[in-house]
Amino acid sequence: MANTESQPQTFVEMVLVLLEDRFPWLGTNRDASGSDTVDALNDLHRTLRTAKREAARLQPKRHKR
Repeated sequence: MANTESQPQTFVEMVLVLLEDRFPWLGTNRDASGSDTVDALNDLHRTLRTAKREAARLQPKRHKR
């Protein structure tokens, strides 16, 4: 996330920062391009999937009993 002013304290704040970072037109009266929105959503999805895979890779392996 590009917003480094302060760390979000709650899940809702974290999601708002993420949305405002990726979709700066949210909450404004500015028009948004449909193709730009789709591109931004695809980029967000790719970023989140990559972060999820990386987090799973860094998790210690659990041993089955």
